[in-house]
Amino acid sequence: MLYNKKLPEKPRSKTALDAVRPYRWKIGLTYALTFLEDLLELSYPWATGLAIDGLISRDFQLAMPIVIAWAARAAIGCFRQMYDTRIYTQVYNDIVEDTIVRQRKAGIEATSVAARSAMSREFVSFFETDVPVVITSLIHIFGSAIILFWYDFTIGAIAALLFIPVYFVNRVYVRVSARLNRELNDQLEKEVDFIERHDRDEVRTHFTAVRNWRVKLSDAAAYNWTIIEVLSILVFIAILLRTTVLPDTDTGDIFAILVYVWRLMEGLDHVPTIVQQLIRLRDISIRIGQGASVEDVSETIEETEPDAKPL
Repeated sequence: MLYNKKLPEKPRSKTALDAVRPYRWKIGLTYALTFLEDLLELSYPWATGLAIDGLISRDFQLAMPIVIAWAARAAIGCFRQMYDTRIYTQVYNDIVEDTIVRQRKAGIEATSVAARSAMSREFVSFFETDVPVVITSLIHIFGSAIILFWYDFTIGAIAALLFIPVYFVNRVYVRVSARLNRELNDQLEKEVDFIERHDRDEVRTHFTAVRNWRVKLSDAAAYNWTIIEVLSILVFIAILLRTTVLPDTDTGDIFAILVYVWRLMEGLDHVPTIVQQLIRLRDISIRIGQGASVEDVSETIEETEPDAKPL
């Protein structure tokens, strides 16, 4: 006698964008506040240089811009940090609740559900931590370059020339990093099979391969960072020489110029990390387009994280 046997309910695929969509405006506000904080911080060198000139000339009112900018950033930063925690913990709670209920109803073991729920935190951390880092770095790089042009066109041009080799170096880095991440993920996908067979030699071979791919990722980032650092030293020396021949330049202006150069260099130091984050984001978008679940996306974020970030 034939009869229809009820199969276990398959977990409904809920993509990463589905998880955060209800909070898009609130998350957008956190990014807007971060952007405003970064703009205020970008004004620090200029305002400090103005204060230095004011103190030298005994015009103490010129110290007000740095006080106002600093106080405004402190107030915005305090609110944003408290607001961030409330928003992102709520996003995390919703993802975890949905993950636990769906997968337990589908008959998935509690231990697996617990592990995937913990991994979901990595997904939320991407929006909470990584995206603001990218925003801050881009503002430091391009904002500092624009202000250097305002102080002196030659100094701005010297700084902007640095972008050319950085661009070509990172074009190569994107291809290398994408390939290494793909190879690492291919190896990680085999991990469950090795664990199930629990053969010591196979397990050792697998984790040795995983280690090697992670080391190669770290080495690629280190080479990228070192090339940028060497180029930055040469550019800084050229700008330093230029400041010594600037006509009618106040002490505060020289201070501000050098600080903006340092800010630009610090931003460029983060370029390997930014590129890595964008590669991860592209991988996440591909998985979302294929209907990947939140748990799959979370695992990808965790697994493609390089062991070392030279900063």
